[in-house]
Amino acid sequence: MYVPPSPRRARRLYLVSALLFLISLWCWHTKSNPPIIDPTYGLLNATNASSSNYAIATFLSGGLPYDTDAYFASARILTYQLLHAPETHNSRPIPFLVLCTKTVSEAKKARLKEDGATIVVAEDIKLRWWVHTGVTRWADQFTKLRLLEMTQYSRILFLDADHLLTGSVDAIFDAAAVRAPARTNFSRVAQLKADEAPVPAEYVFAARPDNAFSGCRDHAFPPPAHHAISAGFWVAAPSRELFRYLLSTMNAYRRFDPHTMEQSLLNYAFRREGTMPWGELEPKWSATWPNQADVDGGVVALHEKLWNEDLGDAGGVGELRKRWYEMQDQMEKYFKEKDEGKSR
Repeated sequence: MYVPPSPRRARRLYLVSALLFLISLWCWHTKSNPPIIDPTYGLLNATNASSSNYAIATFLSGGLPYDTDAYFASARILTYQLLHAPETHNSRPIPFLVLCTKTVSEAKKARLKEDGATIVVAEDIKLRWWVHTGVTRWADQFTKLRLLEMTQYSRILFLDADHLLTGSVDAIFDAAAVRAPARTNFSRVAQLKADEAPVPAEYVFAARPDNAFSGCRDHAFPPPAHHAISAGFWVAAPSRELFRYLLSTMNAYRRFDPHTMEQSLLNYAFRREGTMPWGELEPKWSATWPNQADVDGGVVALHEKLWNEDLGDAGGVGELRKRWYEMQDQMEKYFKEKDEGKSR
């Protein structure tokens, strides 16, 4: 005699059937829509020192708990170092862009513009529901990717505001990994995903490994090689095709670990085993977890929140902090004299 399932069991059977149907539909969609491979899609030009249009950029957010005077001061110090400081300013005219969220105050934007920076107010990037992190100060980091839409520039060097420079950085645009576009490795077709936008046939994305995986403050110089990059310092060729591809990697749930936000996305998109492996810049260009060995090795861009007393003084951090505050004093003196000169 047939006994109908209980309402609770019937609901379970329905949910399992619906789930199996959705999985089957996804598998059919994936198989029936193979990744698009187009060797003419998103081609780029090589650059040269005489005719290429370069930019250097940083990022500033507002309206969040981490929007302290220290980050704004860092953006001003970086502006001073890149555009005005005798020992670190660019050797050629290159605009310095400060990419701002809409929450940055008008007063801060006006001050940075007065200092010489080019202010770019960016639209937020709409994130998928699963892309979030418990680290509040990283909430807006995907906005940095808006730089890749700025195709009026042939190459953009991005560096986080909390960098201390020891020399001019613009010679990075002459590096081989920056000047010549890399060809996408379409032979690695198994790495392409049908639920992602097509990858461009050429790209430029060059960075440095993150010293968090090479001993942190105790890393050697040059540090050992590692597959994971730091998203606080990179050079890329703006490309709408690349921008669309990067955003599409969020289509699938946890395609990358969202904890470190855009850094995780970039490490996925430019993974070494993928079709667009990242290019490695020379160790002299940047260092996370900087120490005295980096200074002695001539590293140009030292990435650290040197105003943070909690870092202590070990590994040369104390001397770097002293240097950061000296640079802040120089910056404030320079702009004060400049402002006073205008008011006369």
